[in-house]
Amino acid sequence: MIKKARRHFYNMQLRMQGVKLRFPVNGYDFLFGNRSGFETGQHNMLEAGVKFNIGAKGRLVLAGNIYINSYTIIDVQQQVTIGNRVQIGPLCYITDFDHDLHVDLTQPFHRMKDSVEPVTIEDNVWIGAGAKILKGVTIGKNAVVAAGAVVVKDVPADTLVAGVPARVIKILTQSNRGNEVS
Repeated sequence: MIKKARRHFYNMQLRMQGVKLRFPVNGYDFLFGNRSGFETGQHNMLEAGVKFNIGAKGRLVLAGNIYINSYTIIDVQQQVTIGNRVQIGPLCYITDFDHDLHVDLTQPFHRMKDSVEPVTIEDNVWIGAGAKILKGVTIGKNAVVAAGAVVVKDVPADTLVAGVPARVIKILTQSNRGNEVS
């Protein structure tokens, strides 16, 4: 009974903020951590299994008309900002932090410092299935990130990036912008 009430509460909260849910979210399975760090615009749609992990000082900002497909995870310790009309494919991972490479193995894992840099995904971006967007990255307007790409540096506006690590494959123009991601 309590689980059902909690699920109803979170679904209502999200719908009041303008988020459309293809499937009802399951309360704690959807949004972990700092719920006050979550801001959303109107007409966003989330599929089943989407998870937002927001740290104590984290802030996740979703503009409007965003579509996030199934089982995508967004991990936030500082800030992730997603612009208008962004489409994110299934099984993507977006994060603004990683673990410091200079690890002191004498320290417990939970005490090790994270390296944190904000992520910005600008307007009208398409992120293909299984793509990974790592800390400190800005993805420019009208960019396309191919399926399976690992983005470790900024993506210029109006480009298609692919690969591991992602690199520019094509400059997009109005005439060639189409079905780049499969």
